[in-house]
Formats: sequence, structure tokens, C-alpha cells
Amino acid sequence: MFGFPLLLRRGYTCDVGKDSVAIGALLGAIAGAALGRYVEKLWTSEPPEDDFGERLARLEREIEELEALQRRSKKSLPPISRAPVAPIEHPRLIPEVRGKSPEQQYLVLTADRDFRLNRIDYVSNQGKTVISEDVKKSGRRIEVPINEKKVSRVWYLIGRQDEAPTQFQFRCHVNLDGAAIESVVPAVIRQRYMRIGEARTFFRNVTLAP
Repeated sequence: MFGFPLLLRRGYTCDVGKDSVAIGALLGAIAGAALGRYVEKLWTSEPPEDDFGERLARLEREIEELEALQRRSKKSLPPISRAPVAPIEHPRLIPEVRGKSPEQQYLVLTADRDFRLNRIDYVSNQGKTVISEDVKKSGRRIEVPINEKKVSRVWYLIGRQDEAPTQFQFRCHVNLDGAAIESVVPAVIRQRYMRIGEARTFFRNVTLAP
């Protein structure tokens, strides 16, 4: 007599338990979906203006601190002293004219080290190259015979009516310390003559310009 009501109670309890589990699962799914939508919105949404302004202000403060640190570092470093760089100067060639016309004269160049004299230009006082002469000699002291015919060409370059001195230049093309340079030697031509019997012989003497 008690079997049937007991069976009904067991069936009701079983159904109630199944419904509770289903309801719990449903509530859990709803809560998970809501939490997912909240997190997604939190990640994709822009930060509030107050939070952005605070971040910007903090960044500006950090930049100011870095600039101040850089200024202090510059002040603490000792000044860099640099030795002056002296310009490269080639040794000066010392010119000399040896001998006196009508004897053979020589242009002498001297340096404190070996050099090579390649060519000499005979240049007028207007800066025009009248004639050149290849030399190709090397040493610390080089002597080159002054060519009287080349000197005469410089002398007669301008139609002359008197015996006034004429200025000209020896332009020397030199290799010194591996560099090709030009050394200009200012000089003066003076014409003189010598009597031999009844005749007069003219000659031109070269000296360095004062």
C-alpha cells in the first residue's frame, strides 16, 4: 500500500534533480556569455578620457625627467680638448743663382730632403710661359744651367728701346714628398756689354729679384 506513493516521490525527486541541473547549466552559459561580451567590450573600447589624459601627463613628466637628466650629464662631463691641427707645409726650396755672365750661370735649388725637378718654365713678367726646359734631376741640391738663348727670348719678348732691367720668373715643377708642386723664383735680367777691340759684345746677367 505504500509502494505506489513511494514510487511517485522517487520519480518526482528524480525529475526535480534533472531540472535543477539543466537550469544550473543554462544559468552558467548565460553568465559566461555575458562575461565574454563584457571582456570583449573592455578590450575593444577606448580608454576613458580621464585615463588618457593621465597617461599623457605621465608621459610628459617622464620626458621632462629624461631631458633634465641629459642636461645634468652634459654639465658633469669634462670639456673635450682638441689639439689644433697644423696645416701641412711642404719644405721651402731655397733658390740661388750661381755665377755671373758672360760666364755660365746656374739656377740652384736646395731643400732639407730629396726632391725631383722635372721642368723649368721661363715666364715673362706678364705671366706668359715663353719657353720651357725639361730637367728631370733629383737630390737635395740641384743645379741647372741657365740657358742664355732662353733668357734672350724673354728679354726680346717686348720691343725694347733701352737697357732697363726686365723682371721674369723661373717656374719650377717639382715632386716633393710624393706631391707635385710648383715653386716660383722671381728673377731679373740686366743687359751689359763688353768691348772686344772695336766691337761690343752684349750679354745678359740673371740675378734673383730683391
